[in-house]
Amino acid sequence: MDLRERQRKAAIVAVLLFLAVLVGYLARVSISVAIPFVAEDFGWTSAQTGSLGGVLLGVFLLGYGLSNIFLSPLVDCYGPRKGILLAVTSWSVVTLLTGLVGMYYSVFVLLRISLGLTQGVLFPSASRATQAWYPARMRSRMNSLYHSSTGMSNLLSPLLLIPLIMATDWNFMFIVLAAIGFILLVPIWRFLQDTPEGPVPCEERRLKVNIGKVWRNLREAIKVKGLTTLIAAQTLETQVWWGLSLWLPTFLLLARGFTSDELVWAASLPYLGNFAGLAVGSYLSDRTGRRATVTAAFLLMAAVSILLVTQTHGKMEVVFVLGMVFFFLAVMGPNVFTMLQGTCRSKLTCTATGLVNGVSNGVGALGPILFGSIAAATGTYDASLPLMIALLVASAVVVYRFRVYEVPLHGPGGPGQGL
Repeated sequence: MDLRERQRKAAIVAVLLFLAVLVGYLARVSISVAIPFVAEDFGWTSAQTGSLGGVLLGVFLLGYGLSNIFLSPLVDCYGPRKGILLAVTSWSVVTLLTGLVGMYYSVFVLLRISLGLTQGVLFPSASRATQAWYPARMRSRMNSLYHSSTGMSNLLSPLLLIPLIMATDWNFMFIVLAAIGFILLVPIWRFLQDTPEGPVPCEERRLKVNIGKVWRNLREAIKVKGLTTLIAAQTLETQVWWGLSLWLPTFLLLARGFTSDELVWAASLPYLGNFAGLAVGSYLSDRTGRRATVTAAFLLMAAVSILLVTQTHGKMEVVFVLGMVFFFLAVMGPNVFTMLQGTCRSKLTCTATGLVNGVSNGVGALGPILFGSIAAATGTYDASLPLMIALLVASAVVVYRFRVYEVPLHGPGGPGQGL
């Protein structure tokens, strides 16, 4: 494969990773804009919306964490293409079922856990593909590209999904999202490739044998330098990210007095800060090679921004300050992946990424549940904000420690450069 063809295929991989994460995240966060409508259909009080809604928001992360940890090692064997195809297919089925039978609360909870199980291999697969297709000096930006679709989905979900719910109902919204997932399978099947050299070689194709290797891969991945530091840092930050992003529409509605019509734009605009933060943060990270320092600085500024939220009540001012919060939170995810790609051998990338993503998001399930419980107990969603500030400061301190393990990734090297 000549250089031009390799670059063309690498660009296709980047676009497909972006689309896969975008559609997956829409299926994931759609519940946040649906909660007020679900609560109305179920006849919940404000306190029940905080507690029962918090369970719906948080239990996804329990299944997501388990899947990241125990299924990602299989992707190291079978390759990111198969991992993403399986994830998109299974989450589309679960999303369809949510639209069909989600009117029963207990079933709804089980389907949210199942959705988490289906999506757990998505980010580890994307990380493995990025490591294979792009040189070290570009990885913060390429990891940021598919991470940017998380902000895009949060931006689009109020703009597209709230009008869809209001025109039909929240059940139909889930059916539409499932259909989009099934359509996405076509280009992924046709164009996504594991590595420039072709499919990932697997020593043993039998699933039973490879399942037995999961524990071995996990034991090896735990020894990766700085892994526990990254797990601790992202676990602290993820609780804030999920708590803030999933409760944002309800916070704006109940704590800052926005109307349902205003929610369409008010719950979307703060995520513009996410795109700007990814662009600035990933550029600084690739330019300086000091990803731990850049990430820690951004987290501290995110804490300061949330402090400003506690003092801000004007509608436009609240939207602007929330945009600042998402600007500074943006760089954490892609930089954690990039730092891990620098210390981890390629055959363990999915396993190690799954450990970081799985543990952090599994514990991150406490965020929406905890913040919802605080709101239910105190009667105000502002009561959760000081805890968010403390978690972000602690995360900044922990991730700054990773600088002793950091491997410079901004040197010369071609796509798929080995580490």
